[in-house]
Amino acid sequence: MLKEEGDIMDNKVLNEKNGISYSKSDEKVCVGFYEFNEKNKKYLLKMMKEFYKSDAVSHPIPTDIIEKLLEDILSKEFGIKGYEIYIDSNLIGFGILTTYYTSEIAGITVQFEDIYIQKEYRSNGVARKYIDYIMKENPSAKRFRLEVSPTNKRAIKLYTELGFEMIEYHQMIVEK
Repeated sequence: MLKEEGDIMDNKVLNEKNGISYSKSDEKVCVGFYEFNEKNKKYLLKMMKEFYKSDAVSHPIPTDIIEKLLEDILSKEFGIKGYEIYIDSNLIGFGILTTYYTSEIAGITVQFEDIYIQKEYRSNGVARKYIDYIMKENPSAKRFRLEVSPTNKRAIKLYTELGFEMIEYHQMIVEK
């Protein structure tokens, strides 16, 4: 999925707009981020089912809701975007974002709704690269926000290293 490589800079090879390469040991690894594509629907749905039934979420999400979420993202009718995450030509994860205006900062907030990397590809810096990519792609955003399960210590460590701070904030919802 990644196209031709560009110039080498600090052990990174910049690819076209949505990908970067980096060296891991003696091998070069290409990481890319692309908006959800209908042709990958089956693979995305499989990964989404794994994620939304894992301990990364507060409670398992029913399959019909997961399927509707995927349809809504692909339709591009709503303020939600999905990104496919690749290593070389392998689809290994996804990220989901929403963007909205926040009155308390009088500006745009980008919410990382979900980030999922398949187990065998975790702890290789892919989520860090994805977050960095999204932040660079949204230079007008005044805030980036995410939620994390309190038991997901590795994710909390990563997000803290990237500058995210815990907020003491109670959220309340009404389901309709």
